[in-house]
Amino acid sequence: MHFQCMPYTTLTVRQDVAKRLRGSRQSGESYSDVISRLLDNQPAKTVGDWLNSLEPLEGRTLFSPEERTRLVQDQRSPRASLARRKARATA
Repeated sequence: MHFQCMPYTTLTVRQDVAKRLRGSRQSGESYSDVISRLLDNQPAKTVGDWLNSLEPLEGRTLFSPEERTRLVQDQRSPRASLARRKARATA
């Protein structure tokens, strides 16, 4: 049987940071898992990034694929979006 070891790095963190990491751990998570989860869960930097992050939620009570497509189109062309909203409001 052959086991492959993952390379690792030792990090030094302040005690208050270590306490926060311990508090963020979920059952069965290693500190590497916690750090990875926290780093992956960063806020979107643009509206486009945010809309892309919502793709897995399509059709789950937030909005349909068609609504998401409309949001992406509105984000790409805000002037056209404003005209469409005004037209709907007056209809």
